[in-house]
Amino acid sequence: MSTSIPRFILRRTVMTVLAIIVTCVLWTLILEIFKVNTMIGKRPWDVYRFLFVGDGAAQNRQTLGADLLVAVRDAGIGYVAGLLTAFILALLFCFSPILENIIMPTAMVLRSIPLVVMTPLITLILGIGQKSVTTLVIIVVFLPALANILYGLRNVSGEHRDVIRAFGGNALTLLLKVSLPGSIPSLFASARVSIPSAVVGAMIAEWLSTGEGLGGSISKAVAAFSYSRMWASAVTIALVTMVAYSVMSIIDDLVARLYAQD
Repeated sequence: MSTSIPRFILRRTVMTVLAIIVTCVLWTLILEIFKVNTMIGKRPWDVYRFLFVGDGAAQNRQTLGADLLVAVRDAGIGYVAGLLTAFILALLFCFSPILENIIMPTAMVLRSIPLVVMTPLITLILGIGQKSVTTLVIIVVFLPALANILYGLRNVSGEHRDVIRAFGGNALTLLLKVSLPGSIPSLFASARVSIPSAVVGAMIAEWLSTGEGLGGSISKAVAAFSYSRMWASAVTIALVTMVAYSVMSIIDDLVARLYAQD
């Protein structure tokens, strides 16, 4: 397994690079096919010029970098908090189905409300700032993660239950010895699929609430008809999200391989 890990990582890295190239090709083709005006629909080379070779490119990179750090902070805090909340609730649900029946309907209602509707309400309650952004990202992240983790915790075979009971174990023993180790692949899968959701939640919160980060940058760029900045912001957050998703996918696949060997 150890000798194949570098090849596996290299192969997945090459696939990610190819995915970026294909995305750029599709981006260009769609704009050209629909004859989108070049002033509004910027091509990949326009974004490259804006960030690296055009007038004020250094200042553009500096501004975009600062906005990116804010966006990563907003998405990252809510992402970790959402996964942690999902994990804790999944553990509690394993011991208390009544608690699950009480909380899950409320969670489903919150998740079914569009973020563009919920954002102003949460901002009014919590104020403009990190608390409202984190809350929105948690709402987006934790429900899908909760479903995956809970499935992993409950995916215990009858044979394992019988063995634990035969040796005098209780529900806590079953959780610690069987359910938790068996749920690790589900936990990593949840961490992988939650990355785009966390980014979307943070961007919407920045757009509609704080006005900071890349979400706020896109909103301001549209209002100022600065389409190069808008496209550069969108491309940057998409690229960062793709890379983060690919890294977590590699970790997820490695964990799945280790469990398959066991």
